[in-house]
Order: sequence, then C-alpha cells, then structure tokens
Amino acid sequence: MRKVIFCTLTLLTAASTLATAASFEELDVNKDGLISIEEAKADKTITALFAELDTNKDGYLSKSEIASPSE
Repeated sequence: MRKVIFCTLTLLTAASTLATAASFEELDVNKDGLISIEEAKADKTITALFAELDTNKDGYLSKSEIASPSE
C-alpha cells in the first residue's frame, strides 16, 4: 500500500511540475513529435522525471506520456 501511495504522490507531483516546465514544442527541437533524453536535458524537471514519464520505455516522451503520466 505504501508503494501505491508513493507512486501516486510522485505522479501527481510530476504532473503539477510539468505545468511549469518548458512546453513540449520547445523541447521537441527536431519537431519529430517526441522528446528524446538529449532534448529533455534542456529542462531539469523533465530530465529528472524522464524514466518515470517514459511509460512505454522506448527512450522518448510523447505528448500523451507527458499529458497522462499515470497511464
């Protein structure tokens, strides 16, 4: 149960933090519709949360992964 609560709090914190982070379009430098770890380095918050946000573990963040980090 503690793990579930911790994960929920982490995701809620991530979602609220992302509201103030650089926009997806700003981070997607090459305009491929994805944010790589290299592109994410422009934002400390995204970099710190990259592994948790990358829910499909493909090494990129999509708009849906950032918009819905709990999915």
